[in-house]
Amino acid sequence: MTYWAIAVRRLFLAGVVASSVAGCGAPDCYRPSFDHRDLPPSIATRQQVTKPPEVGVKQARADLTAADQVPASPSPGEPAPPVTDGRCAPGPLSLPDAVGLAYRLQPRLRVFLEGVVQARGTETVAFSPFLPTAVAGYSVGGFDLNAGGAPVPFGAGTPNFTFVPFTGAIPVGLNLNTGYELAELRVQWLLADFGRRMGRYRQAQLGVDVAQLQTDRAYQTVANDVALAYYQVLRARSLKRIAEETVRRAEDDLDVAKKLERGGGIEKEKVLRAEVALAQARRGLDAAEAGVRVAVAALNLAIGLNVSAPTEVLFPPDLPEFGLTLADCLGEAVSRRRELEVAQLSVQSAQIGGRVTRAEFRPKIEAGGSLIDFQQSAARAHADLAAGFIKLEWGLFEGGRRVGEVRIADSKMRAAAAQAESLADTIAFQVNEAYRQLIVARKGIDRSKPAVEQAREAYRLLRLRYAKGDATPAEVTDAETALTRAEQDQLNSTYDYLTALVKLNFAIGLPPVPTEATPAPPGRD
Repeated sequence: MTYWAIAVRRLFLAGVVASSVAGCGAPDCYRPSFDHRDLPPSIATRQQVTKPPEVGVKQARADLTAADQVPASPSPGEPAPPVTDGRCAPGPLSLPDAVGLAYRLQPRLRVFLEGVVQARGTETVAFSPFLPTAVAGYSVGGFDLNAGGAPVPFGAGTPNFTFVPFTGAIPVGLNLNTGYELAELRVQWLLADFGRRMGRYRQAQLGVDVAQLQTDRAYQTVANDVALAYYQVLRARSLKRIAEETVRRAEDDLDVAKKLERGGGIEKEKVLRAEVALAQARRGLDAAEAGVRVAVAALNLAIGLNVSAPTEVLFPPDLPEFGLTLADCLGEAVSRRRELEVAQLSVQSAQIGGRVTRAEFRPKIEAGGSLIDFQQSAARAHADLAAGFIKLEWGLFEGGRRVGEVRIADSKMRAAAAQAESLADTIAFQVNEAYRQLIVARKGIDRSKPAVEQAREAYRLLRLRYAKGDATPAEVTDAETALTRAEQDQLNSTYDYLTALVKLNFAIGLPPVPTEATPAPPGRD
């Protein structure tokens, strides 16, 4: 056996052993865990320290919990089962804490993180054509060959042969019954393709950038959803308090009406009217309590907690102000909206795709080689073959396929440019709309205060008259309704402003509330 044959066998056996140890056929052996997925570098979440901090800068990691089984739904009339899956808030949440918790628990973000992993895998695949390919093979078998019959004469002095289709000429009388071993090694390397590989690799790199930008925007979207749900919980609970106050006032009015009836000051019908007003107030309280439960469930869904978890939230210490002008907002949106960067990268990718399709008209240069070792057991024989080549391949005519691909690539480039222009107009409109709504909501807070003060004073004076019997229950009911409506209007104006502020910040690309305590939005500044 020659030196080359021994080298081929040793190389093949080493590859078999290495693949067996590494587990090449089991993707789970090399698939990275969710616990080691990198978050976008600029995401800063407020998390409680569970162990002493380490010296130096450590990149944030995604602590993703395993999926839990969904408990069976209770039958009608039974109380809801207690939450036991651990996906509950550790305590009352502020808005920054809620956003930070959503960054760690929201399942939607895992989809985008996996998209980044897939884009990096595509980049690795696109880089592979720059490297050579090597294939090793080893086979063991046997064959039985018996050539007989009428020979094909080739002339005087030459042996007689018979011809086997697709095989060749075989000497008559050849009889072999033996085993064999065949080891082979093939190497091939694409030396030049005039821009095809480089273009596809550059597109894959842009794909990674796009996936990262989309992940950044996904984090901003989650923060926006959490902020909107958070303020909706505060709105619902404030409306519930107003409804409870309305019920209390209606109960006081009913007590006064009953006392006046016992003293003969009013008739029975006035008492019944007060009872109707109390029933309507309690009905409003029932609706407000249901609204609180629905709002809490929506907040849990936005964060990634168990929907049935009894999450508590904290009221903001004060009303945040917004000092940017419309021009400033538009300028911030240009620099912060990830969609604009994605649109620019899409245009670049389409331009590169056009160059790749045009490179298909150029040739390719490949180099390769093969090493074959054939060992025959009986009669003992061997054959070694080493071959190398350089090949120039040039497609001359393919029926118009390449021309069609060039047209498609040019059309994609024009479409990407048009989409980028349309996106810029859409973002400008979103910022304009959110800014105008914010201004109106901020003015509404100040303009709702006089109505509340007037309604409270009117109700106070009417209660004094009603206690003396100088006012009718209908007047009292109207005063209570006006006060409740004024208080609700002021409350809605406040939360309309907070919601409009969140929407404007989302349209610009800023955090939900621009304070130091709020986690910074994903970015690559």
